[in-house]
Amino acid sequence: MARDNSQMMIAMGGLGAIALGILLVPFRTITAASNLAFVFLIFTIVVAELGGRAAGLVTALVSALSLNFFLTQPYLTLAIDTPDDIIAFVALAVSGLVAAAFGRRREQSAESLGRTHRDLETLARAAEGLVAGVRLGRVVEDLRRSFRLGGVVLRHADGRVVVATPLEWADRAAPDIALDSRSLLATPEDVHRLGRRGFRLPEGGGRVRLATEREPLSLDLWEGDAEGLSADEHRALGVAIGMLTLTLRRAPGA
Repeated sequence: MARDNSQMMIAMGGLGAIALGILLVPFRTITAASNLAFVFLIFTIVVAELGGRAAGLVTALVSALSLNFFLTQPYLTLAIDTPDDIIAFVALAVSGLVAAAFGRRREQSAESLGRTHRDLETLARAAEGLVAGVRLGRVVEDLRRSFRLGGVVLRHADGRVVVATPLEWADRAAPDIALDSRSLLATPEDVHRLGRRGFRLPEGGGRVRLATEREPLSLDLWEGDAEGLSADEHRALGVAIGMLTLTLRRAPGA
């Protein structure tokens, strides 16, 4: 859905810049092209704000070309005769690109807020499920899906599987690399990995020790997204595992 909206804004920005150039043709003999450039700049800022960087970039470039083609002499060509028109063209192109860059910052902020909202929803669902006594397998599966993990297996110290999601991962060998229960960072440090988003689990998975009242359990995690987890997602995953540990400590059979 977000991708479709971005493509729509790109099309609207490009076509809108061309239409704007045509609409401003009656004014080209009344005022200088540099004054008309402000109309394109305002349009570019609006598109960048609503559609993000890609839409803003396309609008900025097409706006500069539209200004040149329709509103600077000689008309209906991409040639520019006067220094003032050259300055107007360059200024519009640069200003449009700056506006598009700020549009990208807004887009990134919106994405970050969206991820934070999803992380909080995940933690809320986990808390509600654990408190209400929802089946442990469902809670673990929700954790796996929410953090885009490839597989999650909860085991007893002797290797017996308590919960595995997906189910076929119950037969997978436990990871050799231990993860710190608080930071989820691997030990030793030379196995740390980063993706485009941030934190990544070790290539062969990682094991978190969960201390319970009766016997220690382990939570084995394998990544499912090579781009990794953002800093907020990383922290939220650690909190979710901490909540799971506290619940298992109180569980009669844990």
